Amino acid sequence: MATTYNFTDGTIAGVPIPTQHTLDENQPFIVRHIIDLTKQNLSHSATDVGQVLIIPAGTTVLTAWIRIITAGTTSATCTLGTGVSAAVWGTGLALDTAAGGILGRLVVPQYFAAADTVDIVVGGATDILGKYEVCALCLKSLNTY
Repeated sequence: MATTYNFTDGTIAGVPIPTQHTLDENQPFIVRHIIDLTKQNLSHSATDVGQVLIIPAGTTVLTAWIRIITAGTTSATCTLGTGVSAAVWGTGLALDTAAGGILGRLVVPQYFAAADTVDIVVGGATDILGKYEVCALCLKSLNTY
């Protein structure tokens, strides 16, 4: 059975809470968080989920990506998506890519009417270790027209 780990609320020892920003309507912004999976690895056998970014309600995510800081276990892969669409920004993303590598893909922007998270889900047959920066380019929607 999959376990969901929240990397955004300080419950995992050694993983900091991401910086929260005041959002301006119609101003693009980047939400980012560094996750260290040597502090809490994600298991392939349970298809664990890591919630890594908080997306506020009324926000459009233009794209999301993972930057490799420390490469993961050989052959470790993941999907990058949301609770609604687990692989919207990529599936089979190779987390053993060299440091500095960028993983993800451009897709049609995703609108979040309600608050949600950007998640990574273990893929393949290897637990995920390593250190990664997960980012999303967002646009806060106008509340009134």
